[in-house]
Amino acid sequence: MKTVQNILLFLSIILCIGLVYINLFNVYQTDDYIWSYSTRKLGLLGSFKETYMHWGGRYFGYSINMFNPVFYDKNGIFPKIYPVFLILSFIGVTTLNCKEYFKYSLGESLKKAFIFFFFYTILLISIPEHYFWITGSNIYFIPVILAGFLLYFFKKNEETGRKIWFYLSVLLIIVLMGSNEILALILQGLLMILYDQKRNKQNLIFLGVGSLFLLASFLAPGNFSRMGETEEGIVKWIKRAGIFGANTMYIVFKTLLVIPLFIKVFEKELHEIREKITFRKAVVIWAVSLLPLLFTGYIANTIARQFESVLFYFFITFSLIFVFKFEEIKKFWWVSVMVIFLPEFKVFPKKYSNFDVDYNLTNIAKEITETDLKGYENQVNNRIKLIEKTPGDSVVVDRIKAVPGVLYFDEMASVNEDETYVNDQLQKYFNKKYIRTKE
Repeated sequence: MKTVQNILLFLSIILCIGLVYINLFNVYQTDDYIWSYSTRKLGLLGSFKETYMHWGGRYFGYSINMFNPVFYDKNGIFPKIYPVFLILSFIGVTTLNCKEYFKYSLGESLKKAFIFFFFYTILLISIPEHYFWITGSNIYFIPVILAGFLLYFFKKNEETGRKIWFYLSVLLIIVLMGSNEILALILQGLLMILYDQKRNKQNLIFLGVGSLFLLASFLAPGNFSRMGETEEGIVKWIKRAGIFGANTMYIVFKTLLVIPLFIKVFEKELHEIREKITFRKAVVIWAVSLLPLLFTGYIANTIARQFESVLFYFFITFSLIFVFKFEEIKKFWWVSVMVIFLPEFKVFPKKYSNFDVDYNLTNIAKEITETDLKGYENQVNNRIKLIEKTPGDSVVVDRIKAVPGVLYFDEMASVNEDETYVNDQLQKYFNKKYIRTKE
């Protein structure tokens, strides 16, 4: 097992270095501009009110986006350092929890954290939207990091009983309930289990606070104003059931292929957890995964970037169930190694391309070796300079030719196409009436 761990540690460090290298060419994109524009125009309070009433209830995630520094960062430095900071934060908080829960040394905890990051990355549905897109990271990646801190605070509160850990836990529950709805539902389910297992005043407060702020997020008027019309009657429920089934099958299939390797590498930790809980409790904890899956089925959302949290949570808890009943699956760890290096398996049309199984490693390697990343950065920066310096209300720019797959990018409409949200955002930010690309 040590050999497998050391090999995976080496791959994890290489992966981290590769992501940092790609990030050297990261630039501001799409929503980065509109958030900065909204804050400048309406102010923080006005922007928050506008968002909550007309856009959505992610009161914490959207509030962070209001501080997007694109207006002040003329050299585009922030997109090149922020994702690296978040990646290192994820590894750091994982190290902290390994030390706290398993009493490892700093070196051993850091080793486990890098490997944990490796599994997290290969399971991501959208690397560009999760790591490199600033406004996306604030909604989907930061909450995962904060959830790691909440896990640490819970442990310290349980061990020491000091009020500071209790208050910090409450604060993070409030924050996470307003980060994104998927992680909020997972957290709500876990708080319900926590109170059911130990019915004391503190756990009741945790559950009460979580429930209150979950409602504050879900009942935001903006959530309802963005919901489109759907089919009525039995067709609507068939569609919802179908989407729930498709989303669940995708997650089961993608995680199942990697679980043997995860159990092989984290066998000791999974055994330690198994000794502390029953199989029934493990199943109940895993079943929390169904809450967000049922919700996304109900609102008719198919697999996309917002599913990252539930996918990884499902993966970890599903692995624990296998350790209870089917631990021999770890003998097939070599199959997982083969699978994660395969190229993306494309079988679905573009509209449902997120259902194509991809473990990201091949795409990252291809990006580093084949894509003109510097060309992409230069082309985007030159476009922005042209828009800034062009007098008048109209400007037509060249299309971006060096389009990377890992860095987030969404092209605007051309002169012969209808306006998209990208055109609209840039027009508002740069105070233009018409921005298009050449055909």
